[in-house]
Amino acid sequence: MHGFALNIVLACHLCSLESLKFREEAKAQHWWVSDSSFGLVDEFFKVPLPLQAPRLMSQGCAFGNFRCRSPPVLQLRRDKSRINNYSMGLRAAALIYLLLLVDKADSEKGFKCGGILSASSGNISSPNFPSHYPYNSDCSWLIVVAEGSSVHLTFHHFELEHHASCSYDYIKIYNGVAEDEGNLLGAFCGDVSPPQFTSSWNVMSIIFHSDRHVAYRGFSVGYRKDMCGGVLTGLSGEISSPGYPLEYNNNADCTWTIRVSNASLVTLVFLDFQLENNEGCNFDFVALFDGPTVTHRHLGNYCGADKPPRVVTTSNNLLVAFKSDFNIGGRGFKAYYYSGECQQVLVAVSGTFSSPRFPNIYPNNINCHWGITQASGYRVKLLFPFLDLEERNSLSGECDYDSVTVYDGDSQADPMLGRWCGGERPPSLVSRGNKLLVVLSTDRNEAHRGFTAAYLGVVPVNVSCTRSEFTILIPQQSLPRLDRESIYLGNPTCTAQLTSTAYKILAQFVNCGTAGQKHQNITVLVNKLYIDFSDGKQQNVQEYKVQCDALRKVASVSIISEEERRLEEQAQQSERGTEGAAGDPQAEPHDLSDIVFISICVLAVILMMIAIVWLVLL
Repeated sequence: MHGFALNIVLACHLCSLESLKFREEAKAQHWWVSDSSFGLVDEFFKVPLPLQAPRLMSQGCAFGNFRCRSPPVLQLRRDKSRINNYSMGLRAAALIYLLLLVDKADSEKGFKCGGILSASSGNISSPNFPSHYPYNSDCSWLIVVAEGSSVHLTFHHFELEHHASCSYDYIKIYNGVAEDEGNLLGAFCGDVSPPQFTSSWNVMSIIFHSDRHVAYRGFSVGYRKDMCGGVLTGLSGEISSPGYPLEYNNNADCTWTIRVSNASLVTLVFLDFQLENNEGCNFDFVALFDGPTVTHRHLGNYCGADKPPRVVTTSNNLLVAFKSDFNIGGRGFKAYYYSGECQQVLVAVSGTFSSPRFPNIYPNNINCHWGITQASGYRVKLLFPFLDLEERNSLSGECDYDSVTVYDGDSQADPMLGRWCGGERPPSLVSRGNKLLVVLSTDRNEAHRGFTAAYLGVVPVNVSCTRSEFTILIPQQSLPRLDRESIYLGNPTCTAQLTSTAYKILAQFVNCGTAGQKHQNITVLVNKLYIDFSDGKQQNVQEYKVQCDALRKVASVSIISEEERRLEEQAQQSERGTEGAAGDPQAEPHDLSDIVFISICVLAVILMMIAIVWLVLL
């Protein structure tokens, strides 16, 4: 009997359904499983409910390592109920269907690798280990442990062909299903052993690939089920006490090491906290250390019902320890952690940011925050030039899976300006105050490219007008580092004057390049206000559109973003092209009647004054 490789195609999708019904045809299909060495029959009830039974694969029985069962024997629940004509209510269950295929090409290679591992601990190694692994190997391991626990990986030996980008021989480790690149924790090759990994849920995948040149001894890695604790390396993640929100066990001893990239710090925020309370917090407590071990700076012990303060490390490691004694418990705790790439506070007057790994696929199961803070009196304008997330839930019509949410303030308790997903690009958004919060939340599957965003700090500009002139006032405290020459209307010759409290521009319509535009049969006078924040290293000039309805003496001002400027230039080019193509010499120009009228009045006044002076001299 030849050996074979077991290829696993695992597709997941989060749904929110009231019920799920399997059709009668399911009873006629065959479920074929590996023998007890993989433990599939005994352990499948620990895997989320399949959406459908596998296709008929009776040819799988030709191999001695498989046996066929019909009707299906997949155990869905602990009460051993079966799949046929079965209905089950779900709230937010991960629907997983497994399609197991026997690869006959691999069966001719004479080696066996890959499989589904469901024991609480075990070991995985490359084919032929500790001898050299074969060429052209492709192996896939899916580790599934009990719900509510996680998978912890530790490498004992690692020796693969080296390549700068690990394109030849490599191992890929996934925080969940290997078919979704959003779950990728890392790709590794060479002779430097990967770090320890802990999954954020009860599934982890390992992919091994070798090409047709150069082979080494390969690898050996051990895994175990962790009820609590572990080494967390994601951009962001969640930790909680065992059994949360139910009462935690007595004599619990859990340690989480949070390790992010070298250039980042770790931020930890507690969302819920209730432990046994006592003075000194030496019965049940959470202890925090500014580093990977208890020998690093102790940040504090916490107990009772008061949430610990927000913690930011001074390095890229944080140790969280939870201990409980032999009696009296509580609800426990739940906390989120963020790394620098997933938690930023933006204070520049303008800037850009994007989802992690953009333009590549963003990670699954992250919760990233970007807080934008401007000086007092400013507002924030936010634009999304590009957005590509998982689509809306087709049943609820809501962004239940991956989403970008914007809040009008610095916390998720502030008013929400909107939530978006799929390819629906948000409109430009302007805050009411000087802060905005952007939150990217992704689930465990189906990642996309993400988004890019640009923001501008909107300077508090007050504009008024009469029939003949603009008056522009900007509080001096809003632009403390700028010279008056950096603020001008239309062109640099129309600069601001500095008063005791403000920058002031007083400009007649006939000066500074003001032009008339007709909008809905109303002529408005339009110009651009420029505020130059350039620092010698980077050019940064903000543009504001100021306009006046001279008849009603009503003025307005709005900031113009780079994208809006490009759209405006495209519109002007299109308009010029249309006029040129039409070749109409009688094309209607801008209505400048108000400017002409005002100019005539000014000229009349000047002539009258000259006449009066001439009469006096006579």
